[in-house]
Amino acid sequence: MLRKSLQIQAIPLSVLPWDRRKCVWIANSVIIQCIVVFVGSGTILHCVWSPDNSNLDFDKLARIMYLYDHFACEYKLRTASALSNIRLPNDTHGLDVRPIQWKQALVTVSTRLTSKTRKYIELSIGVHVFWLIFAIIMNIIIRKNRDQGVLKLVLTTYFYYSVAVVIFDLSMAVVYIAHIQQSLTKGMVLRYSGWSVELKLKNYDDFAGWLPMIASVLWMRGVIILIWNIYCCTVVNNIRRRIRKREVKTRIGRIAYHPIPEPSHHQPDDTSVLYYRTGENKPFVKTNVLSRVFYNTSHN
Repeated sequence: MLRKSLQIQAIPLSVLPWDRRKCVWIANSVIIQCIVVFVGSGTILHCVWSPDNSNLDFDKLARIMYLYDHFACEYKLRTASALSNIRLPNDTHGLDVRPIQWKQALVTVSTRLTSKTRKYIELSIGVHVFWLIFAIIMNIIIRKNRDQGVLKLVLTTYFYYSVAVVIFDLSMAVVYIAHIQQSLTKGMVLRYSGWSVELKLKNYDDFAGWLPMIASVLWMRGVIILIWNIYCCTVVNNIRRRIRKREVKTRIGRIAYHPIPEPSHHQPDDTSVLYYRTGENKPFVKTNVLSRVFYNTSHN
């Protein structure tokens, strides 16, 4: 085989077939998650969870604590119109007794957790809109595109944004688990939510800390889906690393192992030698005068 017949072709690197299938599954799972989040958030923003449609205590408390903002939903919430304060005389009649300090009674201290939840829901919708866009782009690019640079860009963008979504979910879970300080009992939930006059419960002393716990677990997507998202981030990152390793290996190989060059013709110093290369039918004949005389004489 002649050297001229050897042709070195640069084959572009691409994502392996099983890695493509993994990316498609991951993108589809993100799309499903975003749709579920949009549906659940839409029910809260459109005031579906009215406490008037509930009979169970914990269902009522969950609605007034997180799911139903009476101010945004224009619900006419009744408040205490008047409160009788007990006034005791401070005359000690010369005795060594401290007088009673009078303070106004408090009925409701509202922290408006539902209002904060509504703002967090709007922020979460914005986060998931971009996550959905990145998942759709990755789903399309990973199926049809073979450009190495585009694949790397899409996978890198999706990876870092998915990590940001996981961090966002964990931070919101920490925020909501802290609400347990305001919901140790059912009565505390009514007091801090502002519905103490509107709603009546069966037992005001029952533990109500389950509500912020459940809210925290929901922000973590039931924990199982959060673990799945973390695993997906690991898979995408490993695919990025494998692509980078193949690029480095190919680059080093091209630098270390150059293609075999074609031989170049050089005039030898000895002009009295008749020579030819293997594969050439016509030998090379020297053209100087001495060689012609020598060849003609020997031939005759």
